[in-house]
Amino acid sequence: MKMIIALTIICLPLKSLTVTSPFGYRIHPLTGKLEYHNGVDLRAKYDTVYAVLNGVVRSICCNSTFGTAINLQHGEITTIYGHLSRSLVSAQDSVSTGQAIAISGASGRVTGAHLHFGVRYQNRYLNPLNFLYQILKTTDHEQKF
Repeated sequence: MKMIIALTIICLPLKSLTVTSPFGYRIHPLTGKLEYHNGVDLRAKYDTVYAVLNGVVRSICCNSTFGTAINLQHGEITTIYGHLSRSLVSAQDSVSTGQAIAISGASGRVTGAHLHFGVRYQNRYLNPLNFLYQILKTTDHEQKF
């Protein structure tokens, strides 16, 4: 599968990235069972969360798993930001790369404050760190996923 990303700038979702729980199968910290983790958990204690790419706020929802979560649409890519304490945007807002969109928190099913960051392409979750790395290292803005 090949996708062209035409962009000139990318931003990290937080000012500092420290992974506290990786993408993929892991022992869930609350259930103690092996479960698939469709994103990465990043250390964040009520820190500002930023849009990684230009996009549109597709939804702001609240559920028992991710608590308050924002889904941003960037063409065929969706980025997901979960366990938020506060949203700084509204549904259907256009957002720019690097724009503050939320404050991280401890909503939903968590052991403490952090940011869950996920990336979905064609209904498939991608490793968010690999996704960010591939975009950052790509000089011609064309990358295979």
